[in-house]
Amino acid sequence: MKKIKLLFIALILLGSCKNIDFGDINKDPIGPNEPSPKDMLAGGIMNFFNNGGRDYLSNPTFYIQWQTQNIYTSEMQYADAPIDWDPWYVQVLSNFKKNIEYIEENRNSSIVKSMGDPDNQIGVNKIMMAYVFKFITDIYGDIPFSEALNPDNPTPKYENQIEIYHGIINMLKEARDMIDPAKGGIQGDIVYNGDVSKWQKLANSLIMHAALQLSKVQSEKNYATAEFNNALNHSAGVIENLDDEAWIYYTHMDRRMQNPYSRFRRDDYFLAKEFTDALQGEDKINNPVTSCSPSYNHTQDYREYIFSNSPGDDGRNYSCSVEGDGVKMSGLIWNPDAPLPFFTASWVYLDRAEAAARGWTSENFDELLTNAIVKSYESLASHYDPSNLSVYQSLATNFAAARVADANNPSYANANNPKEAKLHVIGEEKWVAYFPMGFEAWAQWRRIGYPALTPHPEPLNATGQIPRRYTYPSSESTLNPQGYATGVQDLTPAEDRNDSRIPWDK
Repeated sequence: MKKIKLLFIALILLGSCKNIDFGDINKDPIGPNEPSPKDMLAGGIMNFFNNGGRDYLSNPTFYIQWQTQNIYTSEMQYADAPIDWDPWYVQVLSNFKKNIEYIEENRNSSIVKSMGDPDNQIGVNKIMMAYVFKFITDIYGDIPFSEALNPDNPTPKYENQIEIYHGIINMLKEARDMIDPAKGGIQGDIVYNGDVSKWQKLANSLIMHAALQLSKVQSEKNYATAEFNNALNHSAGVIENLDDEAWIYYTHMDRRMQNPYSRFRRDDYFLAKEFTDALQGEDKINNPVTSCSPSYNHTQDYREYIFSNSPGDDGRNYSCSVEGDGVKMSGLIWNPDAPLPFFTASWVYLDRAEAAARGWTSENFDELLTNAIVKSYESLASHYDPSNLSVYQSLATNFAAARVADANNPSYANANNPKEAKLHVIGEEKWVAYFPMGFEAWAQWRRIGYPALTPHPEPLNATGQIPRRYTYPSSESTLNPQGYATGVQDLTPAEDRNDSRIPWDK
């Protein structure tokens, strides 16, 4: 009897291998049955800028001493633990890649055409892909790049970071050149509201930014200089004005798109004393030039009034790098509705000023640094304190003049040579202008080396140095051992630690 039952079950199982048409049983009767290019673009951008975990948003603010922790302090003390990259590969990059493939395969369909010129749509998706790849490689070093995002290849190769940078710059150029503003705007663009000419300016600005990030790699100087100048002089232009800036706008009405800082328990964080001391400069109450910021000793930086909820209040005596200044990030920024910068005119002018200081261009350094500081004041005020914009504009002019004087003083901060003095000021100004976008500021600080920051006195990592990268995801050494080994080998030292240096940081 048992044999008959088993035979019967086996026949059923064998029969189940036949191709049977189940009709619409797997279709969602409510949701869309076709992908929506505009929703996939918007979703990819939202997923990238809406990651609010400590690993993804706050950790770099501790490394560059913008913020401190007062309860859970392991990140501030450089705890070395593997950090997962799935949110970027799975939830963001794959979104853009699938969208590009769908638009390409269906470029003549009414759905695709109704959302804008197919090439313009693909170009914007590619710019976002390039930016996210740069973000990931700046965190880890060597990563899967050309073989990434292929579901049929579970062990993609890790590519050398310098080669990845070449690929990123090529991707940005290709995307920029396939965009044609004459063919109209696109839908799903939550950054520029469909204005593709501004995406071209963003692409050129990102090319310059990426090229400059190779400045420590001697063998790349000619390549990086050429790519920087080609982008700077491209007919599509670069970001120069507030109207061209890329910002991400949030709203508390949509839980999927709230400012990620607002998800943290605010009582757990203070602004670091190094940062608030630097902003207060020589006008700091009762302490003209502090030990926390030995070189940032200029007049008061009035961006302090935007960054801090109680500027000028120095009635506390906390030690540097260990505890905060008793001051928190301003509610103007730490707010579910507050916007965050993606790429600003100030950042572009600072890149151009740095390139001029390095001799990459013949542009006027003083004018570029002045524009960078004034645009920083104006942009921050426009987005966070618009009612006082005219006040900040007046303050910015005087502060910029003081900073230009610092940069042209060869002995500034013991630099002892004109180029180094300029780079010192550029490093300090980038440190402030990038606030509160910690990952961008961390990448700039690792490369330029200014301002001089003292590591935490009670570190949890191997050498006690400020982290230079994130440790690879824990699964990589077992699931992709060959790729993992290649990535580790390109580190200095060749160990998967958060204080090892990535290729552009050597």
